[in-house]
Amino acid sequence: MPRPTASRSFQSYRIENFSSDEFIEPFSPTSQVSPTSQVSPGRTAPPNTPSSEFSKSPPRSSHSQIDLNLVHNVDLRAVTYKSPVEENLICAICRCAFINPITTSCQHTFCSECLNDALLHSPTCPIDRSLLNKELDLSQAPRIVQNQLDNLKVLCPCCQAPVSRSMISNHMSKYCQESLIRCPGIKTEKKCPLHIQRKLSHQGCLHYDTSCPDCGESLLQLDLPCHRENLCKARHCVCEKCGIDILRVQKNDHIKECTEAEVCCKWEEYGCSHQCARKDLQAHIDCCNFRFFGKMAGGLRDEIDHLRSDVRILTETNQLQERRIKFLESGSRQFDRPIDYSDLPLQSFSVSPEAASTEPLNSGHEYLLSLLEHQESKLSQLSAGMTELEAKQTTMLFNETIPIKNELAEIRSLQQTASMHIRWLMAFRIRENSRRTGAGSGSNGEGSESPLVRRPSDSVPRDIITKL
Repeated sequence: MPRPTASRSFQSYRIENFSSDEFIEPFSPTSQVSPTSQVSPGRTAPPNTPSSEFSKSPPRSSHSQIDLNLVHNVDLRAVTYKSPVEENLICAICRCAFINPITTSCQHTFCSECLNDALLHSPTCPIDRSLLNKELDLSQAPRIVQNQLDNLKVLCPCCQAPVSRSMISNHMSKYCQESLIRCPGIKTEKKCPLHIQRKLSHQGCLHYDTSCPDCGESLLQLDLPCHRENLCKARHCVCEKCGIDILRVQKNDHIKECTEAEVCCKWEEYGCSHQCARKDLQAHIDCCNFRFFGKMAGGLRDEIDHLRSDVRILTETNQLQERRIKFLESGSRQFDRPIDYSDLPLQSFSVSPEAASTEPLNSGHEYLLSLLEHQESKLSQLSAGMTELEAKQTTMLFNETIPIKNELAEIRSLQQTASMHIRWLMAFRIRENSRRTGAGSGSNGEGSESPLVRRPSDSVPRDIITKL
């Protein structure tokens, strides 16, 4: 059964008539109905909920368990982005930022809904027209693309605040002050089924009849502020002081800023009884006889307040020290077992001045607790010191290994140079041997007519050739 929806003027989202704690995943034979899925009588069951299970769900035990938040389904294609979206994140079909992006085997990304609609008309990629198989050629877009889409800033359709796209539904359902929630009257005997803005929920149920104090028209209390500002026929009035036409609902705010309203001098509390229009007040303050005394008195008052706070702190510290002294003087307190503090090591249970002035000690147990806390602080300091020493040792080891690495790199470079020379010498030796072999075979073919010609290089000793 589909959920009933409440339509509003905003087209970018719709409100579901159930709260987030009543949402149920698709029912399976092995799953059980959770307590959070129980819906109070008289409501429509959320989708995918079997009617038999819904009819068996027990009613709520009290009205206080009803969640006022509503689920807001936001159409991400209709939202306004705070800044232009990068071209690589825009679907080539709908020209909007990707929604549930799908990547094809030809490395093109589209919205899942857009691609499915396109494949219904033609089983080819909308860009390069390559054949696509829904089961084999489609996959989820890389996670980095989804993260970029989630981090896009969009404007809330209700309050126009910039929110991450992944959090817009949660923002409207739980935090937006302009979004709709269930009326608090649903928790009362009235069980009001209507909705109200979250910022007005602290006023309780506003769906009751009242009359406009200006024109006497009957309307709901929820609509009264808007009526008095925009629709009321008697909403305008004239200020008695300055004669400006203002709204009746803003009359008190206007009096606080009206230039013709009578106000008292700034130094009234010090004896000045002068009253004048607000526009002439600054001129009077500049020449008021109490201005010097007022400034001096203000400084003295601030100093007195500061001294009083210091005296209060010193008094509390003095009382704390007196209680400690009394405790130390009264050594005959009854404990669970007698403890001789003289036998305890002084270094283990020495209390620092900082630890001795934190809390008042009213019993021996609190004294022991303070000692334990001091030891715990010492252990924390030792742990921090060990961590620092470990970091220093790691740094020293790293500094010592750097020269070794440099030497290894130099040796490796020398080895490569020697290997290159050896290869060159071996190639030279092979060429010389092949040249000798060719010269010998040519002389045997000519017979005895041509004498053996000896090259100057043949007379060079082999050791010299090897050195070359």
